Amino acid sequence: MSGRLGGKTAVVTGAASGIGRATALLFAREGARVLGVDRDEAGLATLAEEAGRDGLTLTPYAADLAGRGSAAEVFAECSRVFGPPGALANIAGVAGDRSIDATSDDDYDRYVDLNLGVTFRMCREAVAAFGERGGAIVNTSSAVALTGMRGSAPYSAAKAAVSGLTRQLAADYGRRGIRVNAVAPGLVRTPATEARIRDHVFDETVTRARPLPRVGTPGDIASAFLFLASDDASFITGVTLPVCGGWSTTRFRE
Repeated sequence: MSGRLGGKTAVVTGAASGIGRATALLFAREGARVLGVDRDEAGLATLAEEAGRDGLTLTPYAADLAGRGSAAEVFAECSRVFGPPGALANIAGVAGDRSIDATSDDDYDRYVDLNLGVTFRMCREAVAAFGERGGAIVNTSSAVALTGMRGSAPYSAAKAAVSGLTRQLAADYGRRGIRVNAVAPGLVRTPATEARIRDHVFDETVTRARPLPRVGTPGDIASAFLFLASDDASFITGVTLPVCGGWSTTRFRE
């Protein structure tokens, strides 16, 4: 198959909407056989319909990745449908604004498990599934994990840990031909952020505080996932790539 992922099999989590959906479709358009994973069965159904209309090889798989054992089931399903995978895009997670003094122990456990724990377990299954063939893992960090932002304590901490895990796995598995990188999105227009973007909630703290003022799209982030998963990034590992319009890497004032 042609394309930057031609002949590869990829697992993409969070595939029912937003960044995960855009990434699953882009991977498939670039030649990958994609297992799109999410707990939102209705969203997966529309994803499968869109992929079918475009003649893409994309199979939906409904799973709640918070459940212990779910990661192993995902990779077993991938091997059953397509054979062993060669790429993993870890996109499923949960965002939110919360300061540390407003974070209960239950809140903390939720943010850490859904952002770090799910990523950890999926990575563990991926390196086992890749074996000695090598492969590519692309995790999801966040721009706020790179700089800090008021009112994001549990989310920022969990995403910073994802960047740390990414570096660690790159060190551990590079000699097996496994590359591990992460994407750190900034503000992106998705179903989860649409209402607040429309109400200009982020104008002062984000949009006016970066050199590229437009709001990011899921396609912007999907393109970064594609690059890091493809052979174009064959000499890149252990990197967290900010895709945030310069918000995390500059100090900008209008």
